[in-house]
Amino acid sequence: MPSGSVSQNIASQIEYIHKELEELVLLQGVLWKRINKSKVESVSNRPARIPFEVLTGGIFRTGVNLFDGQDLGRGSAPTQTFGSLSCCSFVQASEYTSLSEFSTDNNEKAVENYVIRTNRQATETYAGYMDALICQSSGANDLDTVQSISGTGLVVNNADIFQDNQIVDVWSSIGGTFRGSAQIQSIDIANNTVWLMAAPPTGTAPGDTLLVTGSAGTANSGFFGLPYYHVSGNSGNYLGILRSTFPGKFSTPSVAVGTSTTNTGSLTPASVRALKAQINLAMGNDAEEMGNTVAHMNEDAAAAWENNAITVQSIQMQDFKGDNSMDMLKKELPTTIAGREILRNVRARTGRIDFINFKHWSRLETKAVSMHDVGGQTLFPVYGSSGGLDSSLIFYLEGMCNMLLVQPRREAFMPNITIPHFYFGK
Repeated sequence: MPSGSVSQNIASQIEYIHKELEELVLLQGVLWKRINKSKVESVSNRPARIPFEVLTGGIFRTGVNLFDGQDLGRGSAPTQTFGSLSCCSFVQASEYTSLSEFSTDNNEKAVENYVIRTNRQATETYAGYMDALICQSSGANDLDTVQSISGTGLVVNNADIFQDNQIVDVWSSIGGTFRGSAQIQSIDIANNTVWLMAAPPTGTAPGDTLLVTGSAGTANSGFFGLPYYHVSGNSGNYLGILRSTFPGKFSTPSVAVGTSTTNTGSLTPASVRALKAQINLAMGNDAEEMGNTVAHMNEDAAAAWENNAITVQSIQMQDFKGDNSMDMLKKELPTTIAGREILRNVRARTGRIDFINFKHWSRLETKAVSMHDVGGQTLFPVYGSSGGLDSSLIFYLEGMCNMLLVQPRREAFMPNITIPHFYFGK
């Protein structure tokens, strides 16, 4: 009689399952959560009016015997104008089947309750979507541009801007041609690629813009993020006010480290000092409130800043005992830059630093982020093709808001910083 094999006793073997559900997804909303602690202004569906004083008044003059019966001339007064800002509507749908609920509703059945996890993760992914908009949107809900195409993968500037299962709209450009929509299967930061569930829409090409699905695809029609407010120069508009009407008043101080040839440059202590000086030159030496200013950047800019110290550090070996060489790298990246807190965010634009003063930011809100509610009901059945109920349930997280910056000249930004080797495909 042959020996008993494993196939003969497999039925009684106990299956091991790891006691924790390990997450392999990005769940983070750095800037969204930080600005969430700033002012929140409740507004109606009418555009909010934001007044600005854009020109000073008073005509200064001199003259010989000016006060001996001479004409003192006419005067002037300060000039005011106003901008307008409307809230944008966003919704995130989450759905699960009845069986997924029944089969995981206690510790004997599953490592974790699937419904509880789905609800918890929904708030985190919603924060991630909003965080991406604050970091990336120039006012059209734009997120990134296509760098190249590899099968069903779109190589982008920063894959972490996106999320698994996200649907994006592909446009030739803002205000250009709508190519179609595509659903992301998985984000792959190692290859800086978003992998799609199918081939990209017909006509998709390098340089195309990826937007939040449902966006109008036109300028200033969506959420206003850092790239909308932090603009140097007098082109475009600021909350509907043409920058060219009041030159310099709505231009955010900036230092361009690149050249016309390379368009990129190194991050140096001198360039950071110059960036701080630009705020002072625009609004005076007390313009930047140190306690409220942070330097918002991605991992690449933080590494570029650290490299300034690594290249000049030295060790006096005679001052240390033991047989081991000294560790030339500290445990973590620096936490400050020129004395200001470094706020690292994997969804921030690469090769860029934004000096942000939260004192001047607020969130205009028509509807706070909450569950879609119909008479107290927040969980809804799905209907099948027969007209009867489907064995699925759906809930919605929704909000209606926009971000407002009222002091663009008291902040600053530095674009086109050379991305260090090993970061984002460089």
